[in-house]
Amino acid sequence: MIRAGITHEGKMKVENEVTAESMGSGTLPVFATPAMILLIERTATECLMPLLNEGESTVGTHLEIRHSAPSLVGSEIYCRVKLAEADRLKLVFDVKVWDSAGEVGFGRHERFLVDEATFMERAASRTQGEK
Repeated sequence: MIRAGITHEGKMKVENEVTAESMGSGTLPVFATPAMILLIERTATECLMPLLNEGESTVGTHLEIRHSAPSLVGSEIYCRVKLAEADRLKLVFDVKVWDSAGEVGFGRHERFLVDEATFMERAASRTQGEK
């Protein structure tokens, strides 16, 4: 059973590939907000993986984050997620992101527990009606 209170930490090194300049989210060679989002989602996913049953997964559905400080290429970025709410299928994490100089970002991230087969069937059925 998934219960509030569990935590997990992840990290990412700022390489050229994850700068705003390279990712197209800005023009400067600093840690990109889309890369921070990836780190947050990956850390939350890793937190939940050992608790899932076979055939279950989680999907990200909502983010409320603030990217509060820049980080240069070469910096190590750390992320800590704490499951604040576990309401049936809805899972809400409090998020903190930092580097050696201090806070980089913070916020909340929502995920939903899904049955993999049902979710993929639903995804496939959405494309059948496309023109």
